[in-house]
Amino acid sequence: MNKPISVHCLTAAGILLGAAGLALAQDDSIRFHHENILGTSLDLEVATADQEEADQVEKAVLAEVERLRRILSTYDPKSEVSRLNQAKNPWHASADLLAVLSAYDKWKARTRGAFTGGIAPLSDLWHKAASSGKEPSQEELDAVVAVLAKSAWTISPSGTVTRKADPGSIDINSLGKGYIVTKAAVAGREAAPHVAGFLVNIGGDIFASGHPISQPAWKIAIADPARPSDNAPGLAEVSLTNAAVSTSAAYERGFDIGGKHHSHILDPRTGRPAEGVASATVIAKNNATTNALATTLCILPPDEGLALVKSEPGAECLIVTRDGRQLRSPGFPDASKPVAVEETKGPGWNVTIDITLVQPARGGGRRGPKRPYLAAWVENDKGERIRTITVWGRKAKYLKSLRAWWKQANEDREWALSVTRATRKPGKHRIEWDGLDDHGKPVPDGTYTIVLEANREHGTYSIERGSLACGKRESTGTIPKSSEFEESKLTCAPVP
Repeated sequence: MNKPISVHCLTAAGILLGAAGLALAQDDSIRFHHENILGTSLDLEVATADQEEADQVEKAVLAEVERLRRILSTYDPKSEVSRLNQAKNPWHASADLLAVLSAYDKWKARTRGAFTGGIAPLSDLWHKAASSGKEPSQEELDAVVAVLAKSAWTISPSGTVTRKADPGSIDINSLGKGYIVTKAAVAGREAAPHVAGFLVNIGGDIFASGHPISQPAWKIAIADPARPSDNAPGLAEVSLTNAAVSTSAAYERGFDIGGKHHSHILDPRTGRPAEGVASATVIAKNNATTNALATTLCILPPDEGLALVKSEPGAECLIVTRDGRQLRSPGFPDASKPVAVEETKGPGWNVTIDITLVQPARGGGRRGPKRPYLAAWVENDKGERIRTITVWGRKAKYLKSLRAWWKQANEDREWALSVTRATRKPGKHRIEWDGLDDHGKPVPDGTYTIVLEANREHGTYSIERGSLACGKRESTGTIPKSSEFEESKLTCAPVP
């Protein structure tokens, strides 16, 4: 559902939001990154210069995430919800499991069935359809919809849960992840009550606790679903403190069947993928609420979605329709504003670079592998650098480890300072080049070289290049794999 959000450019509930939004990097913060957390990644930014204080927040957040994972993860066969999924008798549920199941019951009723925790049979049907290359028949869809209309469980006044659906049908991963994010933030605050603030981001769900040291609120940029690349300009920017934000979007994941892409967001009432909404961003008091609402807004017609958000105290939203319209709830933060970007007409084509960073084995010190610093730039047929696409890395003193990039940066200080703004998390990324040079002027058609340079603390250094013909016809190329990234696909495609 979520595109992962990352510090600086909020990525799919992307990248937040990886799906649709990003937290803008703050100064005077200590940052942590962990892979394989709830099947995705965790980013934590603590507004303090005190390493011990930041460590306390990190320890508490990770401990709470792990505690709740053992209760709520359907991917763990030993978790409490997995055991409930197989239970034949009434189940004496924990307080956390009851809270999540009750939240699903609440939102299923309020959305009239558009949001449910028994979605697993429908997801399975579409996954099988994608594998076979044939869409589900109407008869198959009708059969599953009839099942989803019924309660997958019942909760007694004493707190026992009885499974009503088939074994394995209960799927609470969506709202469950949001619940975990907010609970983890509460645990972090209890561990370090005097810290100015911190951001917890797990796979596209963000909770902003407190504020940065030098700012009154955390700044979150909302990604443009029409340009979801990591380095593309966002649609808007909001400032948050002690609040949650999530984005759901249709472009990150889905089912490809017969040459057509279908959204991974499914409507339990029809059995079909949701259409009409490209992305939905929700701000509320907690991530369980933002998660449920963001998903639902991708399913309901926009007017019904706006009415639903209005009925939830403290909730606000931004809906982007498939045709690009932006619909805001009346109280969407006044601080919301388009992310500044100078409009310059390109050469009529656009280049995308798909990067998959290598995930190293556990190591690299007490906190595990460090994030690699990475630079991507464009050279012309004379080997001259004409455009920096992106640089991932927050602390300037470590950018020297990107030796080729740093050499050019020292020769052109203005060029270097204009791009050292973001630290990106490892994993799958897409960045883009709009065909402009560093001065904002379109370059001529021709063959260009894309350069990737990466260096990881306690890891390895690598630099690779790939050439690409850029013009009015679509073309592809590759950058060879290295010790720090897999083979990267290059695509040049014409744009209107």
